[in-house]
Amino acid sequence: MQTLCPTIEVVDEHDLNAGLDRQIRDLLRFCFPDWSDIFQNYRAWHSTRPIYSVIARDEDKVIGHIAVVVRTITTTWNFRYNVASIQGVCVAPDSRHAGLAHQMLREALHEASNRGFLFAILYCKEFLVPFYTSQGWKLADDSIVMWNQRDLPISMRSNCPMYYELSDVLLPEGPLDVHSPSW
Repeated sequence: MQTLCPTIEVVDEHDLNAGLDRQIRDLLRFCFPDWSDIFQNYRAWHSTRPIYSVIARDEDKVIGHIAVVVRTITTTWNFRYNVASIQGVCVAPDSRHAGLAHQMLREALHEASNRGFLFAILYCKEFLVPFYTSQGWKLADDSIVMWNQRDLPISMRSNCPMYYELSDVLLPEGPLDVHSPSW
């Protein structure tokens, strides 16, 4: 583990230049090799582009990334909330175990709260659940199903839906459907 003095910053999607976009996609391709074909051209899963990203840089090199996408959750009672959906959490291998993911996640949630989101959601692999719970995330008690634009459920390669309450408003009980905000 090396000693790092990275800068962590929030970058709005409209402020992202081509060079920074390429660096982020290169990091995503390395950290998520199963999705390398997608990240060759895009930084988005399931056709939803981030509204902002949190990046960590060591000098001019991107060494960490989190994307925040707007999704809508619909409850059993048909209440709808726009939520900050966290995706693409990654840190370059030689920069891991230095607290960068924790710092970036804290910044992503702070920004989401400032933008008025009540909740954040993410899907993660089971082995990552202890990390996220140590940061205040909770496993969903009920099902959280993501849908595509054709009303078909998306097969998530990860199997652990988690949520984070960004205010005093509690996440509604019962199953939640997650979809693009235009629905």
